[in-house]
Amino acid sequence: MKQLLLSLLFVCTVCTSLCAQSSTLMNTKTKKVTDNMIFLTYHIYKIPEAILQIEYKNAILAKGRIKGFHETKTLNKADNLACDLLDKDMNVIETLYIENPLEKSIEFINDSGILEKRLIPLDSSEFTFRMPYNHKVIYAKIGVISNSNTSYFSITKL
Repeated sequence: MKQLLLSLLFVCTVCTSLCAQSSTLMNTKTKKVTDNMIFLTYHIYKIPEAILQIEYKNAILAKGRIKGFHETKTLNKADNLACDLLDKDMNVIETLYIENPLEKSIEFINDSGILEKRLIPLDSSEFTFRMPYNHKVIYAKIGVISNSNTSYFSITKL
């Protein structure tokens, strides 16, 4: 019975977070405003040969400043994502490292009353992140970090 309740709670949590993401980011085009923060939405999925595909969904410009954005870059490790904002000459203006969206970390209390953490592998996921925006930004480039380098999948004109 406890497992059924935990499973139901997990499904409700996932559905709620997916609905919240899709309802807050309805626009499919970039809104042009004179501000300094950009929200980028992508869809990532695996095709049968375990090859990753990343698709650009939308970008939204908004007023605001991200506190502590440059403090840590600890996510620069294998299997995570890297997103670069580029200028018209394809020079990197800003880079953000993103945790692998195909691995969801779930915390729960097991039957013994002990808090456990599990990684759940997903086949696909839609994710949104924010970065500081500069008026020189023209393109966004996103890719997966491997042990030796970063394999870029998508370069999108914003």
